[in-house]
Amino acid sequence: MNNLSFQILKTLVLGNGIRTNENILAQKLNVHRKTIERRISTLLKEKIISNPACRFPKFFVPPNQILIYSLVEIRKSRDKIIKAIKLDPHIPLALETSMGRYNLLLFKVFPNVEEHFKWEERYDNRFPDCIGAMKKIFLSPQMTASINQQKVSLNIIRQRKEWLHGRELIESVKGTS
Repeated sequence: MNNLSFQILKTLVLGNGIRTNENILAQKLNVHRKTIERRISTLLKEKIISNPACRFPKFFVPPNQILIYSLVEIRKSRDKIIKAIKLDPHIPLALETSMGRYNLLLFKVFPNVEEHFKWEERYDNRFPDCIGAMKKIFLSPQMTASINQQKVSLNIIRQRKEWLHGRELIESVKGTS
C-alpha cells in the first residue's frame, strides 16, 4: 500500500468522496442513466433513501468498541512482531505497506483509548527499540463512512487469503529445505 492508497482509504473511512454509481444501476436495470439520476434525486429529496453508507468501523469492530488504524514503522525483529500481530486478538487486519518510514498498516480494536495505550506499552516493552514511529487515527463507534461494504469485505478476504496462502507456501518451502 503506497501513500496514495492510504490517503484514499483515509478519505473513505472519514466518509468523503463516495457517490452512487448510476451507470451500474442503469445497466443492471436496463434503463437510461438520466432516469436513474432523476429517480434517486426524488427518493433522496423525499427522504425515502439517504446517501450511500456503510458502517466501516462496525465492519471490523464489535459494538461499543473503537477502531484505530495505524501506520507503523518496524525497525527490527520484523518476523517476531508480525508473528505476534497475527496472534493478537486486537488486530483483525494487518497489511504490509511502504509509505515513507512506515511499513505496516494495522487496524486495531479496543474497548477504549486507555486500553489501546496499555496495549502499545506492552508491545514497546515486549519489543524494545523495534517499533519506531506510529501515525494513528481513532474512530469511535458512532463514526460512519460511505464505503461499498461488499467490495471492501470481499477485497480484504481475497487479500488475506492470498497473503496467508503465500505465507504457507514460503513456510512449506522453508520446512523442506
